[in-house]
Amino acid sequence: MSYHHGETDSESTEMYLKEIYLLSREGDPAKTGEIATRLDVSPPSVTQMLSRLQDEGLLEYEKRKGAHLTDEGTDRARRLLEKHCLIERFLVEGLGVEDGYHDEACRLEHALSDDVAQRLTRYVDLEPECPDCYDAEKQRCSKLFPRDD
Repeated sequence: MSYHHGETDSESTEMYLKEIYLLSREGDPAKTGEIATRLDVSPPSVTQMLSRLQDEGLLEYEKRKGAHLTDEGTDRARRLLEKHCLIERFLVEGLGVEDGYHDEACRLEHALSDDVAQRLTRYVDLEPECPDCYDAEKQRCSKLFPRDD
């Protein structure tokens, strides 16, 4: 996944929270280098953002050890990832989009309000384990194309 320069500050924060959540959900801290690779940014940029997010109370960060999200950071990351999964499912199952659905969901997840996301559940069912069903390596819900796995 590529991080696109020019995104709003909020989008940038959300992308960091989402990737840190995905990298650390097994219990290990998210390392600066891993985050930099996933977001296609420099390690010094990651360090700077981690310090800022720590100041905002969204994560705990120790140099050379990595970052863990706080409860608030985890809640924000999970809500964003749920929106991402909801949008992907709508694009694939509702609209028949087979190519580019991940990138489209990445763009839309930041703009979709909680109200509209809730309304979208009228057309698409989220998996009960969402967002834990999200496969970070395949960059999609692991339940989206079960026959391909």
